[in-house]
Order: sequence, then structure tokens, then C-alpha cells
Amino acid sequence: MAKMVLVTLVAVFLGSSTLLADEVESSSTITLTACGHHDYAPWNWKRGNQIQGACAEVAKTLFKEVGVELDLSYQGPWKRCQFYIETGQVDVNICSFINDERNAYSAFIMTPMGINENAVFVKKGDEFSFNAWSDLIGKKVGLVLGVSLGKRFDNFLKANSEVERVASSRQNFHKLLHQRIDYIPMGRSAGLAMLYSYSAEDKIVALPTRILSGELYISMSKKSDYLYLLPAIEKQMQQQGYYPWVESLLEKYSHIYAKEANFEPIE
Repeated sequence: MAKMVLVTLVAVFLGSSTLLADEVESSSTITLTACGHHDYAPWNWKRGNQIQGACAEVAKTLFKEVGVELDLSYQGPWKRCQFYIETGQVDVNICSFINDERNAYSAFIMTPMGINENAVFVKKGDEFSFNAWSDLIGKKVGLVLGVSLGKRFDNFLKANSEVERVASSRQNFHKLLHQRIDYIPMGRSAGLAMLYSYSAEDKIVALPTRILSGELYISMSKKSDYLYLLPAIEKQMQQQGYYPWVESLLEKYSHIYAKEANFEPIE
């Protein structure tokens, strides 16, 4: 049934956007380089030498509708993805939060590609009362290199917290279990998917109150020669059926990640 619903949503969405390809002067031989977060399922993650996930399928589908292929070969971890966008070595960032640093070198589509609810993850047994950002003041925070939760929360952390950054979410979860950090702020769906794959869902929990609901955006390097594609990409995102389609992809890739992930349990 879930597969049938997904097929129907894709048909409805693509049926309303197919004609957009004729509005953009493009060629089926154009291939743009793209990158995304390497460790943020179900939105996107590294599998073999490719980035896959909901963001990857959304971006590939939207660009294909205007006659452009995306090469989602793994470019390196998230921080390197940002560097390659900044230097123009990669054209497309398939989904990220907006902050001042990224705004300086990226052109963002201002219609969100998806909404990501961010939660506070803590070691089970170390839960604390969280109802407002002020409850997080003075706590030690774990983040992955290059990760942003948006300008306001980034600035809040900078002013009120000790932030430690590592290369992967697994490292962060390990530090949390050993009480070297107090909490991890990250997308609720991504965090829960990872905890399940690490067999740590009974050791680390997400507090019920959300930190914020962050809007994720597709962007391109300001040094790309293909910035003219962005209006046609955005027009597709404004079609009826777009957001139900994205939600169906998140469910699809949550199941794929849980099935494929074969990680060693976090101790």
C-alpha cells in the first residue's frame, strides 16, 4: 500500500511539472555535480560512492525535469561539501539550512524543499526539562563538522554553550553515552533512524519538545554557470502535490536506511 501511495504521489507531482522542461534552455547532456550531507538519513547519507536519500531523490527529479542530470558521487564529508560549493568545484547543494556563511557563496531557492524538526537527544537517564532554549544555556553540545541549525540557533549556541564538533554522528552518540557532552541537537527523524541502526534506541532518547522546525533549501554555488536553472526548479516545488511527495520519500528512505544499515552497536 505504501508503495502504491508513493507511485501515485510521484505521478501527480510529475504530471503537473513535466511541461516546465520546455521553459528552460537546456540539454539532456548537461550533468551537474551535486553534494549533500554524508550522514543524515533519511534526508541523505553516503551509500557506497553515492549520496542517497529523500533530498537526493528530490533534487535529481527536479533537475531531470529541466533536462539536467545530477552527479551525486560522494564528494567527501559535509564540511568539504560546503567548501566545494564555495569554491565552485560543485554546482548544487541538494539540501541545507540557510546561514550567513552559506549565503555568501550560495544562491538559495527560497521555497523550502522540506521541513526538518530538530530535537534534543540525550542519554537515557540524563533527561532534563526542556521547554525553551534558555534551558540549554551552559550545557555542552555535540555537533558534526559543518552542521548548521540555522542562523538564530547557531548564534544562540555560540553565545551560550560549549560546542564540540566531530566528523560523524556516530562519534557524537558515543560521546553522549560516555557523558562527554550533554546533548545533541539534530533532526528528529534523522536521529531516530540512526539510533535504530546503531542499536542504541534504548540508550539515547529525544526530548519531546522540539528545538525548532528548520526549513531545508536547495542551493547552487554562485560560481556555477547554471544559476539560470533555479527559477524553473523552484516553480516545480510550488506545484500541487510537492510536499506530500517529499513526506512519502522520507518514509520510504527511513525504511531503506533501517533495512540496509549494518552498523556495529555503539558502546
